[in-house]
Amino acid sequence: MESIRHHVSRWSQQDLSTLAKTALVRLPRAVPMDALRITSREGPQPFRLDLPSRQAGRTIPLYVFIPPTTFPSPESGESTPDLGSYPVVMDYHGGGFYLGSCLEQAPFCARLCRELKAVVISVDYRMAPLDKFPAAIEDADDAVRALLDTTYTPGYQALRDGIAEFFRAHWFAALQAKATKDERRVDRVPTPPPLNINLDTTKIAFSGASSGGNIALNVGMHVPADLGFPDWPSPIPRDYSHPVALLLLYPALDLRQLPSERTRHERMPAVKPRKPGKQSLDDHLASTYVSRELAAHGRASPGLLDIATQLHPRAKILLILSGLDTLWEQSEAWDAKVRAEGRGADLKTMRYADRKHGWTTFPEVALNKEERRTRLEVLDECVKFTSLTWAGRDAVGVMEREDGDNVNAQGKEKVSFEKARVDQEGDDVSVDSRDGDEQEGRDEIVHPVTV
Repeated sequence: MESIRHHVSRWSQQDLSTLAKTALVRLPRAVPMDALRITSREGPQPFRLDLPSRQAGRTIPLYVFIPPTTFPSPESGESTPDLGSYPVVMDYHGGGFYLGSCLEQAPFCARLCRELKAVVISVDYRMAPLDKFPAAIEDADDAVRALLDTTYTPGYQALRDGIAEFFRAHWFAALQAKATKDERRVDRVPTPPPLNINLDTTKIAFSGASSGGNIALNVGMHVPADLGFPDWPSPIPRDYSHPVALLLLYPALDLRQLPSERTRHERMPAVKPRKPGKQSLDDHLASTYVSRELAAHGRASPGLLDIATQLHPRAKILLILSGLDTLWEQSEAWDAKVRAEGRGADLKTMRYADRKHGWTTFPEVALNKEERRTRLEVLDECVKFTSLTWAGRDAVGVMEREDGDNVNAQGKEKVSFEKARVDQEGDDVSVDSRDGDEQEGRDEIVHPVTV
């Protein structure tokens, strides 16, 4: 009851305009997880694990995807599944830090889980307007520390225990399914022993779309003391010696720009004129996450950080750009920055000039044939890049030789942007809304773990 009163009190401190706009854009979060049986049919289905955070009494919801697994016979005395050791991908959904949900990333996460035989963890970080910068980044840090830092007592063991218990529950369910009615009636189905599950922390990757791409890059950056914040190291230890894949899908890298201040491609839909002094819905909600002053901090705008000294030395980056997107320009600037500062060999950029922001998360019914094809292509490229990275191969070099600068259907011409910026934005949540003009969307795959 005290928790409910606290939550109501926090919401009551918001003005009516912010409450109304937040309620509108948060509606998709009300979709139940069972909907993934339709939108993400192939699986696996995620389960929710509440991870203890740095703040006593507060947890971070994680949606965890487990690859199909074969368990040993209880009579064997073995307690290790067929795979035994699982690589880990940690994913962050998009939404401008004020909307979006882990469920819209389910098809992407499920695909990585199946293809890479990895545990995929989607982090439901705190969002504006209730939780301002750097709340989302702190939650991301806590989740990474729970994965990598043995001294992180709130979450390190809790993460492993929660995953092992889920495996064990599915093992027991499989045994019950094979048992006869008589065996189930007299409780003769053997109870599985505690499982030996190893998260292989020598094979890790971080992924995110739009604002989630901001967080995924954040994970691999060291940020010096600035704007009242102390030195903020990457949660990946500097001496971590294994390659780390960062999968950045049309990321928001510079939050100094409100959505209406970004350059719009000439082929993007025009926005409605706005009355003087009136903010768009996107500008209003984006400004509830981070102040204009703090937007220049490296944890808010990781694209501003020095690459040579602050990007993790083992980071390998796949950057996916959508051309009909107000975030394209800042990503192109960051691509040039990475290459100018000596890390071009660690960056593979793939440009989809005719694609809208967020198209990889749209439901299939909202996409045309070519958009569906390139959506699957992006998923394939993410799997390939991660697999090559974990194998210790030069993922960037291999993909450059095989794909060049363009994959199928990308076209060869560079996209030109209007020089003039649009100063006003419409109220409607459109294909251009949600931090990079992100979209709500799910598709593809998810049913209970095959045992």
